[in-house]
Amino acid sequence: MLLLNFLKLKKSNITKLTMKKHFFIVGLIIITLFSCSKEEGEGGRSSISGTVHMTDVTGFNAGDEYDAPDYDVYIIYGEDDNIYDDDMKTNYDGTFEFKNLREGSYRLYCYTLDLNEPSGKSPVFKAITISGNEEGSVGTIEVEK
Repeated sequence: MLLLNFLKLKKSNITKLTMKKHFFIVGLIIITLFSCSKEEGEGGRSSISGTVHMTDVTGFNAGDEYDAPDYDVYIIYGEDDNIYDDDMKTNYDGTFEFKNLREGSYRLYCYTLDLNEPSGKSPVFKAITISGNEEGSVGTIEVEK
């Protein structure tokens, strides 16, 4: 009889231990799932497009205006960072498109002529917030050369 009571007690403790393990594992999974958040950046289905328009203010062609081909466009994922995350060159017609982005806030910029700056250039920013599966547009980014 004593042996039978001992076996029941041991089985009861094993069941409690197994249940505690299961609760711990389920709790850990729930915490992990809710603590994960998707940040802005690559990996989504949205896109941002636009055009870079150039005004020539110096040299022989001063006053000419055109959509700038092969011009650098930069994108910053989120609002907290000041360093670009990706870049691309515009197409022959001055258009660009950053594809496969997640929903969130983005800042795009190009450099324009600025003789007040030591480098001779300053950034022109455009901000946009996109949702899932959206094709957002920043419109036209005006730059000078």
